[in-house]
Amino acid sequence: MSKTNEFSGFEVIRTAMEIEKAGHVFYSEMSRLASQIQLRHLFNKLAEDEVQHLQTLQRLIENNFQGGAFWENEPEYLPYLNRFEEFELFPEKEKLFATLESTNADRQILELAIAAENRFSEYFAVAALYARTEEGKEAFSWLACEERQHAELLTQRLTHIPDE
Repeated sequence: MSKTNEFSGFEVIRTAMEIEKAGHVFYSEMSRLASQIQLRHLFNKLAEDEVQHLQTLQRLIENNFQGGAFWENEPEYLPYLNRFEEFELFPEKEKLFATLESTNADRQILELAIAAENRFSEYFAVAALYARTEEGKEAFSWLACEERQHAELLTQRLTHIPDE
């Protein structure tokens, strides 16, 4: 992500696109490595969803950046995004592989994914509040809802894994 003090509307969408790309890689890898078949299917579905989200964000760029700002109150909103530089979006591969070798790997991976999905839901919800266009508000609200649903799916699956 940008190291500037403020992001433009375009950068917000580009950051969201990077989140979705990282999510696709993360869930694809987890689908391949998960020990339980149900988890493999769940992670595969989430990986496919991230591609759909990426396509939605690409349409936002195509439809809204012929000129002008994309958000009302941009100076107040954009510094909020700097906090996303303070933590990793999804765990690095080394951390994932270490987690996969632990005794309760499936549980730990689900907890990492739930935390990430909740952060992304918050990111998109705030973006929706400040989007100027109705299309932007709708797209970011939809993405926030999608990420919340991902967190809920992961949380439901977590309840089926014993706490070791």
